[in-house]
Amino acid sequence: MPDFGRAKHEKYRIELPSSKPEYPALPWTCDATMINVYFEVRKEILLDWLPPEYGRTTPAYCRLFIVDNSQSPAGPFRDATLALGSRLSMMPAGFAAASITNNRTTLAAGIFERGYPNAFGAIEFEADRNHAHAIICDEKGPLLEVTLPLLQTIEPSRLAYDHVDAIKTSRGDNGIKTELLVTAPDFKVEHAAICKNARIEYPSERPESAWQILNNRNLVSAQLVRGTRTFAAAKPPG
Repeated sequence: MPDFGRAKHEKYRIELPSSKPEYPALPWTCDATMINVYFEVRKEILLDWLPPEYGRTTPAYCRLFIVDNSQSPAGPFRDATLALGSRLSMMPAGFAAASITNNRTTLAAGIFERGYPNAFGAIEFEADRNHAHAIICDEKGPLLEVTLPLLQTIEPSRLAYDHVDAIKTSRGDNGIKTELLVTAPDFKVEHAAICKNARIEYPSERPESAWQILNNRNLVSAQLVRGTRTFAAAKPPG
């Protein structure tokens, strides 16, 4: 029998804005470049953050993806997500344990339509044919740094990414509620490269943050991809 998560939905409840801001209707088609990294984490910690609808994988891992959206209906924006590798109804999935964007419009759309990204911060991002680098910061400072020092081009067809889900906070008739929402796989890869000596580092100690609680035990794989991203609304599973 698989190990199922033990995190209550309330763990992911957030404070909603006093009013719903305006933003362009979803879905958004974005020109995007993504750093995508998989790394192993401690099983018990992953289960503490994973909702009970999901079973863990073996080994326990996280997917970290940082996206530079150079063009979108909301303007340029960057977002980063730390997703727990898992299975939903025995199919591969990811669950967003932490997420950040540097764009207030994207933040509003994420909170009200998707469940993520749901926090505001700063994201440094640079990438060329040879290397890629990103730093994720919240309003207190740096959380995590990723470096892909040497890239090797591969066929885009070698890569595919699973859907990533999240808990959305909303207002209901009986007050604040939380619900699980599922997003579709959102990236069409047009150019791809892999890195065999990528690094994840933690520039400052932030022991209270999911970005560091779910820390890298062993880096498994890393890619830089370019293509089209569909930033779409989420829906209940099933």
